[in-house]
Amino acid sequence: MSTELPLVLVCASQAAADYFSRATLLGRSLLTFPDQLRPSVYFLPANTGPSAKGLSEFYNQAIEVSDEDAILVFIHDDVYIHDWQLRHQLKAALSIFDVVGVVGSAQVPFGQPGWWHDVTADGQPARNDAVLRSGTINHFDPHHVRPDFYGASPMSCDLLDGVFLAVRRSTLIKTRLRFDQSFRFHCYDTDFCYQARERGLSLGTWPLSLTHGSPGSFSTDWISSAQALKQKLGSKK
Repeated sequence: MSTELPLVLVCASQAAADYFSRATLLGRSLLTFPDQLRPSVYFLPANTGPSAKGLSEFYNQAIEVSDEDAILVFIHDDVYIHDWQLRHQLKAALSIFDVVGVVGSAQVPFGQPGWWHDVTADGQPARNDAVLRSGTINHFDPHHVRPDFYGASPMSCDLLDGVFLAVRRSTLIKTRLRFDQSFRFHCYDTDFCYQARERGLSLGTWPLSLTHGSPGSFSTDWISSAQALKQKLGSKK
């Protein structure tokens, strides 16, 4: 009988369930895993249109129904996992940090709504290059790997990028940490990190090999969410 902890990837996608393994980077990458090492997936397919469920709501749902001892990974569907030893990597990472990501930053001013970006008074996204960045991730094509290096990893961080967040379910239950469902698709990750730090949890990056199919975007929806998060955090000062 296996003594391995359950590893569950929690993912919402616009792709239909039948096309997940072909239409998404995550689905395609999981096909490369040996059967014995492949994590399970808690999956919300066809999440699009006016009735789309916010990521925070879906992630909270996954927390409630997952096995007590599970390692949960909240991950985007446009992420290709190159490392089939993911379970063993995360067991090591979670013995050091309570919440693990691949990219993040330290020395972040309280209230900054992104791990690298702030929003200016006139509502424009702006990089804060004064933060101490950490981690490495490839972008766009998993078959043409030219990773972007942000800084040394592993490293203790203040904020982590929500493209990949790993945490033990038992930690979430014990601390009553959940995602704020008012942040549906943007800034939910930053808010989650601030909440984790309020509860005394440690955050850090880990050197995992991933490709993200997007460099990220700073749409008007992101700006609105960033302003809402700054307002929420401002009330706690």
